[in-house]
Amino acid sequence: MNKGLLFGIILITLSAGGQATAGKFDGKWNTTVTCDPKGGTLGYTLHFISTVTGNVLHGERGTRGQPAYLAIDGKIANDGKAKLTASGVTAGAEYTHGPIKTEGHDYSYEVKAQFTDTEGTGERSTGLGIVGRPCHWTFEKQATGDSAAKP
Repeated sequence: MNKGLLFGIILITLSAGGQATAGKFDGKWNTTVTCDPKGGTLGYTLHFISTVTGNVLHGERGTRGQPAYLAIDGKIANDGKAKLTASGVTAGAEYTHGPIKTEGHDYSYEVKAQFTDTEGTGERSTGLGIVGRPCHWTFEKQATGDSAAKP
């Protein structure tokens, strides 16, 4: 077989299979989480940017492994439903509810969310046996070319 023809077939095969399919939710999203005060623990609100690629969301705030770090990850289904995981490292005790009352401990919880083409909302799972407080998530898709979270 001609080396040039073989090379062309390989390139066509790689380019056809190697490209990720764009998802309908792909882009940058202004992300806000507000956790309510509970049992003497202070509430807080955080703002950061999340990115969706191939309908998979990832966002983070702070420095990985350091106190007050937070990440959110998960897949958004075509109908907009998502089961996301929020994980991070606890901040100071005044913001930490539940059995962990000191800074620097790892935590995670599930967020059930619903997205449209331009916005999304989510709630921390607080079912039976789950220790925690209500946390509310909002997502707002940035217009193309918009690179910073809104204040």
